[in-house]
Amino acid sequence: MSVISLLAQHADMAVQHLHVAGAVVQDAALHGKLAVTHASDNLVVLAQADAGPITVEQFKEKLNEVAKEEQLGWLTAIGKYFIGIFQKGGEVFAGFVTGIIPTLVVLMTAFYAVTELVGEERVHGLARGAGRIALTRYTVLPLLAVFFLTNPMAYTFGSFLEEKHKPAFYDAAVSYVHPPLGLFPHINPGEYFVWGGVLVALLELEKKGAVVAGYHIKVAIWYAIVGLVVILLKGMLTERITAIMARRQGVEL
Repeated sequence: MSVISLLAQHADMAVQHLHVAGAVVQDAALHGKLAVTHASDNLVVLAQADAGPITVEQFKEKLNEVAKEEQLGWLTAIGKYFIGIFQKGGEVFAGFVTGIIPTLVVLMTAFYAVTELVGEERVHGLARGAGRIALTRYTVLPLLAVFFLTNPMAYTFGSFLEEKHKPAFYDAAVSYVHPPLGLFPHINPGEYFVWGGVLVALLELEKKGAVVAGYHIKVAIWYAIVGLVVILLKGMLTERITAIMARRQGVEL
């Protein structure tokens, strides 16, 4: 066989291989196109599984809507957290309705009954006796007032005092309608939230083990004791200020 014949034969084989390669490339391109189409269709179906298959144009519209929702996401977050504050407050109030409110009703009924059993005259007699000296006038008397008469009727105990002592007694009594709430919530049920906020935090710390169990009771006791010390100091100071102001204005009390 001549060299020319061999070259011609190899040339024919090369052309055949080129045809085969071209066919393979065409098949690969077709399969790639089908794969991309299939993948996009699957993406659409997956994204809209509940709504059923949609077209590419519809999918583009949904993407635009999603983009707009993401742009408004910060407004949604603000609204969510804003209403969440009130929802949490509603949960706390619901806890009060099933917890503290029935207790308050029973306590108020019980202590009003005790007041009636002891007798109004006896209670008034204790008030007069407690108002004789400064130590009891600004500790025992406010305590008796808020315990038996509660807020705001407690201030009427000032009628047993001299005029010069009434402003100081009011200052002491009005300052003691909160400290005993941990022990006697009937004293000022309308403002129980003052102690209630502290109580919720303490109970949460007790659950987490950050403080010992029953720690809120110790805090309530110390709150009431420190409150007595504070109203004694305030009463004596206000009494002194009242005397100074009366003397300056020429008023005799």
